Amino acid sequence: MKPAQILIGVIIATLAVTAGFWAAQAVLKDRAPRHDLSATRFPVARDIQPFELIDHHSAAFDQDALQQHWSFVFFGYTYCPDVCPTTLSVLNGVAQRLQDVDADVRFVMVTVDPERDTPERLAEYVTYFNGDFLGVTGSDAGLTQLTRQLGILYNRVEPEDGAAGYLIDHTAGVFLFDPDGRYHAVFTPPLSADRLAGDFRKMLQDYQ
Repeated sequence: MKPAQILIGVIIATLAVTAGFWAAQAVLKDRAPRHDLSATRFPVARDIQPFELIDHHSAAFDQDALQQHWSFVFFGYTYCPDVCPTTLSVLNGVAQRLQDVDADVRFVMVTVDPERDTPERLAEYVTYFNGDFLGVTGSDAGLTQLTRQLGILYNRVEPEDGAAGYLIDHTAGVFLFDPDGRYHAVFTPPLSADRLAGDFRKMLQDYQ
């Protein structure tokens, strides 16, 4: 091989390596966390394994149901005295602030009290806060299939004085799923409608 051919080969190889380096840097930049978000967004959204629940229309709510929408998902229960109604009120504020976005956004409350929260009760409860909100329930096994993947904790607390009823301690974050049905980000308390809506707009720009 002539020296000129060797030199051309070296130049081409160098350019290829350089192009690969900058392409890799671009990918890493796209996956780098934004420092202007208060939410925790994963560098790579996480796939969700199969689970089986039902919504308050008695339709199947599973991993496929998370696709084609941006879904804000909250885990609570209808007998919750404070955190759940407060969170649903915040989510209603988020819904109002996102009416102008060019995206299909929905809001879902998954009950951690399937023993008491029937589809009928959930339908009455979640739509009180917003007529488009969706309530989800199902079996304990189906609930565990989903909560275990997300690190959701919940625990039944019996009343000490022997009174009727019980409370449930539970994780109070709001979980965001993208239109590919993947776990995209999480918002932790204290929750603010302005903060959630603002963060979502930024993540939507990155996603598009």
